[in-house]
Amino acid sequence: MIKRPTTKEAYSLQASLGYWATRLARAMETDFEERLVEYGVTRTSWAVLSAIVHHDKSTPMELAAFIGIDSAAITRHLDRIVKQGLIARRRSTKDRRSINLTLTAKGADLVPKIAAASKATNDKFLVGLTQAEARNLQKIIQKMLSNTDVLPSDL
Repeated sequence: MIKRPTTKEAYSLQASLGYWATRLARAMETDFEERLVEYGVTRTSWAVLSAIVHHDKSTPMELAAFIGIDSAAITRHLDRIVKQGLIARRRSTKDRRSINLTLTAKGADLVPKIAAASKATNDKFLVGLTQAEARNLQKIIQKMLSNTDVLPSDL
C-alpha cells in the first residue's frame, strides 16, 4: 500500500519544487560566479555580452527586455561594461537619439572564454543526465516559465 504524505510532509520545505529550483539556481549561480572572477565580469555582464553576440540585441532597450531588467539597471551595467572596454556605445546612423552597442576587440576576445565557463557550469550540473534528459529538463523549465505573468523574451 502506498503511504500518503501527512499534511506536515506535504507542505514541508523539501516537498516544494520552488525550494529545489531555488537551491539549484543558487548553486549554479555561485559556481558560475566563481568561474567569472578571473575575467572580472558579473553574470549580468555575461548576459549582456551574450545577448549582443548570440541574439543580435544592440540597444539598451532590447537588452533590458531580453535580460529582464529595468532601464536604470541596464544603464548601470552598460556603464560598467563600457568602462571595462568590452563594449562601445555608438550613435545610430538611422536615429541620432538611439544608441547601438557593439563588442570591442577585447569583448570579442572574452566572449568565447566566458561561454566556455558557462558551459563548464552547465556540464557540472548535468552530470548523470543523458542529452535527451538535459533537453527535456530545459523544455520543462521553459514550459513552467511560460505559466508566469511576466514572460522572458527568450521563451
